[in-house]
Amino acid sequence: MRLIGASRPVAVAGSPGTAARAGGGVRAAVDRSRLVARRWTELTPAQVVRAVRRYRWTVLALVLLGGVGGGLAAAAQTPVYRAQARLVCSPNFPTNDVRQLDVGGNYILQRVRSYTEVADSTEVAAAVTARLGLPDPPEELLSRISVTSRASTAVLTVEVDDTDPERARDVANAVAEEIPAYIARIERPAGVDRSPVKVTVVRPAVAPESPDSPRPLTDVGLGLVGGLVVAAVTALGRYARDPAVRDAGHAAEVADLVPLADAGPVGPSPLTVDGTAERADELRRMRTDVRLQAAGGPLTTIAVVEPTAGGGATVTAAHLALAFAQAGDPVVLVDADPGRPSAHALFGIGNDTGLTTVLDGGSAVRDALVRWTPDLPLHVLPAGPGGPGPIRPDQLADLVAELRHDRTLVVVVGPPLLSDADTLHLVEAADATVVTARVGSTDADSLATAVRVLRQVPARLLGLVTVGRSG
Repeated sequence: MRLIGASRPVAVAGSPGTAARAGGGVRAAVDRSRLVARRWTELTPAQVVRAVRRYRWTVLALVLLGGVGGGLAAAAQTPVYRAQARLVCSPNFPTNDVRQLDVGGNYILQRVRSYTEVADSTEVAAAVTARLGLPDPPEELLSRISVTSRASTAVLTVEVDDTDPERARDVANAVAEEIPAYIARIERPAGVDRSPVKVTVVRPAVAPESPDSPRPLTDVGLGLVGGLVVAAVTALGRYARDPAVRDAGHAAEVADLVPLADAGPVGPSPLTVDGTAERADELRRMRTDVRLQAAGGPLTTIAVVEPTAGGGATVTAAHLALAFAQAGDPVVLVDADPGRPSAHALFGIGNDTGLTTVLDGGSAVRDALVRWTPDLPLHVLPAGPGGPGPIRPDQLADLVAELRHDRTLVVVVGPPLLSDADTLHLVEAADATVVTARVGSTDADSLATAVRVLRQVPARLLGLVTVGRSG
């Protein structure tokens, strides 16, 4: 709508365009990073779920990519087989005294941990290499041998990894056979011909039938989990960087306005009586919230304002008008945005006659009004044909005064505030103003700027209505 002269964008210190031009360099990058980090930490569980849903195709692609990567990594690895041999340590002295056996057993339990540290020694590896005639040096063989024990047990487990299952078995058995003699040498006291500790092989190694690595299912599973983690971080990062309002609570916080009811999704389909019946509770809540916020002042004209295009002003105005009409109040909805007429499509009516024809003198206002359904006292004044033109503020005031006779509520929706400063005249002509924001679309900075502009008018702000994401 153009009230006087050509349209002009609102210029306010701190607006998104000014901030973008002023920012730059390292400082701007640091400030942006801090903002993203703050938004990240403020995400609620519901917003995390919403972020994953919004970027679900990215999440799915990254998860599948992780699974494929895990599978390819498994396929590229050389199979490695692991053979195990088990030994047990016991006291090596003749006695029937239970107490001596108990002391000997405790001694062995204390020593077993040390055996795991020294049993896979170079001496043992050299003996195994010589016995089996292996071409690898003892140091290389040591890298494939491990000796472990369970806590509070006298059991030693020898594990050997090799690309050949039979060689893994032979090396494990050879190590298991060398360990008893090695431990006996290091444990035998000076001047004594035998060690107080006896080490016995209780389970020789067998050739493994399947490789220990890679494990395709495990690798694919790990790849899927890794892909999910990366996907979640990516989705949350993009969600946190998104300058748009995230939900009703976030929008109300940014605008510092009372949150009113949700106006529902934005869609191309016209409203229907059945569709509004399904939203009866929400409409009643919207009507109640508006009346409570307007208590103590007149409420004959409500201006519905969106910061930027696509903020859901027309849908909000439609639901607001329906809410009051369902309570039996006479309502007129005026589409005061001839440059982007949309109310007629939403209600499924024509746009041949409307606001422009009335203000041009081509039609009386009563003739231009369209009653939506016989059941509701709701009339719609479409924007009309011909596009925007210069309209004097007194014309708008006279029109509103003519429409709001006999306690009729006039709901007016105009152009986006930040792209057409003449919308402020519409706000000045109204008793109260409702601001709208579309979740996932309206820029948070633009919303804050628009509210600052409205407070400077000053406008009587009733609150904020959010519109859900389309589809």
